[in-house]
Amino acid sequence: MLKLISSLSLSETQLVPPIVKDYLNKDIFLKDFVSTWHQADGIEKLIDSKIMPIEDRAVLVQHLLTQYKKAGIEPEHISKTYNNILSLGEANSFTITTGHQLSLFGGTLFMSYKILTAIKLAADLNDRFPNKKFIPILWLASEDHDFEEIKSTYLFGKTITWEKDAESKATGKLTLNDMAVAIEQLSVALGSNQIAQNWQEKINFAYQKSFNLADATIRFYHLLFHEFGLVILDPNSKELKAKFSHVMKSDILDQTTFTAQIVSDKILEQRYKLQINARPINFFYLDENSVRRMIKKQGDLFTLSEGEHTFTPEELKYEIETKPERFSPNVNLRPLYQETILPNLAYVGGPGEVAYWLQLKSNFEAFHIQYPMVVLRFMNLVLGKGLKEKIEKLGLELSDILESEKIATQRLNERVQPLNFQEKFETILNDMQLLVEAIRPMDTQISKEFLESKLKTKEFYKSKSTDIKRVLESNEQIQIDRMLKLRSRLFPNGVFQERIETLMQMELMFEEPLLPRIVEIIEPFSGELAICED
Repeated sequence: MLKLISSLSLSETQLVPPIVKDYLNKDIFLKDFVSTWHQADGIEKLIDSKIMPIEDRAVLVQHLLTQYKKAGIEPEHISKTYNNILSLGEANSFTITTGHQLSLFGGTLFMSYKILTAIKLAADLNDRFPNKKFIPILWLASEDHDFEEIKSTYLFGKTITWEKDAESKATGKLTLNDMAVAIEQLSVALGSNQIAQNWQEKINFAYQKSFNLADATIRFYHLLFHEFGLVILDPNSKELKAKFSHVMKSDILDQTTFTAQIVSDKILEQRYKLQINARPINFFYLDENSVRRMIKKQGDLFTLSEGEHTFTPEELKYEIETKPERFSPNVNLRPLYQETILPNLAYVGGPGEVAYWLQLKSNFEAFHIQYPMVVLRFMNLVLGKGLKEKIEKLGLELSDILESEKIATQRLNERVQPLNFQEKFETILNDMQLLVEAIRPMDTQISKEFLESKLKTKEFYKSKSTDIKRVLESNEQIQIDRMLKLRSRLFPNGVFQERIETLMQMELMFEEPLLPRIVEIIEPFSGELAICED
C-alpha cells in the first residue's frame, strides 16, 4: 500500500524555479504580482468579490451538458459530476481549476497530481464553507497544436507512440482512426491482471468509440475521476468565446496585452528568468480545418502566419464578432479566458505554470478581470523498497540525490571522501622531521638514522603514489556510479519521476487503485515534496 513516509520543503530542492520558491516563502518582492499568498485562508477573501452573471452561468451549464452528451456520456441524476454541472448555474458556486494538454491514456503522474490537488482543495473548501459549492474543473487545452508533446506514453521502460501526421491542427479535432496500433502495443505492455483489465476497459471505451481526441479525453478522464465529481471542460466553443470577444478585439487590434505585460516583465526579469514572453498579439486563428495560424500585424493590415490571407481591421473585427470560435488564446491570455467563463477562485498548476501565472496579473488588471489564487500542485516522489536506505548508506540525504547530477556528485565527494593520503603523508614527514631535529642535540647518530628513515618513507610513498591515486579514483568512481544508478530511479531518462512515469504504471506496480489514497495524502498548501513508498 502506498504510504507517506516523509516530506521535504520544495524550497530546499531544484524542482521548482526561484520565483516559485519566493512565492511559497511570501517574498515581499512579489506582493504586487499576486492576489493572495499561497495559504489556506487566502481564498476566503476572493469569494465575495467573484461575481458571475446568472446568464453567463446558464451558457456554461448548457455547454457542459451538450459537451458530455456529444462525448457519449449520458447525465445521471445520481452522478456527482452531473450535480456539479447543474450547481454551476447557482450564484453560490465556485470553481477550482486545473488544465492540461490532451495527454494520452491518463498522462504522466503529474497530470493526476494536478487534478487531484484541485479535487482535494475543492473538498476542503466545501467542508469550510457548507453554504457554498466548490467544484473541481479540468480545463482541456483542446486547441493546442503541439502534438509532439502528447503523442507518446511511457510504460515499464517502453515508449508507446501514436504515429500520426497532425498537420499543426488543434489536437482536440484529431481523429482516432489510426490509433489502433498504439492501443495494441499498450495492451501487450499492460499484461492481464485485474488492474490491467480495468485500464484496458477504460482505453477501449474512450479511444475506440470516439470521433476525435477531445471527446476521447473527456470520456477517459471522466472514467478516472467521476467519483470525485470532476467536471471536464473543453472550452473550444462559439458561445463561450463570445464572452471573451472584447479581449480578442483589444489584444489583436490594439495590442493592449503587450503594453500591460511588458511593464511587469521588466520588473520580474531583474530577479528571475521569465517563463513566457510578452507578445504583440496573443491569439491564433483556427481555420475551417482547425489548423492554428499565428496572427501578425503588418502595417495597417493583419495576416496569418503563412501570409495566404489578409484582414483589414474592420474585417478582423467582424470576424471576431461573428466567428469567435476561430480565435484561440495563447499562454498569455488563456488564463484570462478561464477566469472570464468560469466562476473561478484558484488555478492549480505545476512549477512552470505557477511561474508564468505570476507574470500575468497586469493583464488581468488591464481587462478588469479578477486574478485568482495560484496554487502549486501536489508534488510527490514514490520510492522503491530499500531505496532510501541505500542512499543513506552512501552517506547522502534524499535531498542530495534530488539535486542535479553535478551537485549530487559534489555532495558525494564532500561527504564520503576517503582519507587524504597526500595531506596525511605530508603530516607524517613533518612529524618525522621534528623527531630528527629534537634528537640531534642529544645524539647525532640517532638523528641521522631518523633522517634516513624519513627519506626511505618519502621514497616509498613516491613509488606508490600512482597506485594509490588509481585505487582512490576507482573507489570514487564506484561510489559515484552507485549514486547515479540510485538517482536514475528518481529521474528515469534524466527526467523527474512524476514527469515521465504514469498513473497506469504505478497502479500496475502497486496492484491497486491509487487515486483515493493519493487524495488522502495531498495537503494543497504544504509547499513540500511528499515522499511515499510501498
